[in-house]
Amino acid sequence: MKLRNIVVFGVAVAMAAMIQTVHASLSLAQLASGGTISIGDKTFSGFSYTESGLTSFDAANITVTAYQNDGVDYLTWSGNISLVGVNATADLKLNYIVTASAGAIYMIDQAYTGSAQNGLLSVDETVATGSFGGTVVAYSHLSTGDLSDPPAEANDLLNIIPPQSSLYVTKDILLGVGSAVGLISITQVTQSFHQGPAPVPESPTVIAGALLLLPFAASTFRILRKKRTV
Repeated sequence: MKLRNIVVFGVAVAMAAMIQTVHASLSLAQLASGGTISIGDKTFSGFSYTESGLTSFDAANITVTAYQNDGVDYLTWSGNISLVGVNATADLKLNYIVTASAGAIYMIDQAYTGSAQNGLLSVDETVATGSFGGTVVAYSHLSTGDLSDPPAEANDLLNIIPPQSSLYVTKDILLGVGSAVGLISITQVTQSFHQGPAPVPESPTVIAGALLLLPFAASTFRILRKKRTV
């Protein structure tokens, strides 16, 4: 019994260690003061933010989390980001740098969860190399029709061409209300990072050619089978 308890305890400690290695979080305020956060082969640094007009926002209460799921690395911002009012606009700009050591990043997915009552919400994202606002390699725009992701739409994907091991990412969130009282809010912003050789889709011509060869291949197989049975 004692040996069994020791084994069970050892397994529990190992599982806890694994959980810790695939999950890390800090507040946006901590990261904007020079903090970094890492997951897998990726390090996230260079965090900064610029906020104007928001009725609910506190960088100390925005939790930035890096985690892994099915071999994919994610980065999320969670907390209360909202605007309440009449004839008002607000803006939140988030900057960070992602650096990968085990392979170049070829795509970044983006998603957010929010709501808009009598107003608008948009998220623009720019990915650059060299510096913030440097050479732009990808751009995406999500608007009010994209209030909750998933499902994924075409604009959610930022294809990095060519793939890069270090990227400067700027996410610009705009909230606005008109003449009626409105409430616009975002509770979570999510990014996922895909690296390695980018998948190359099969050409329609190649697929069509393969289909045309199928009858010939089947006929050849029948001929060879007959020769074996003679």
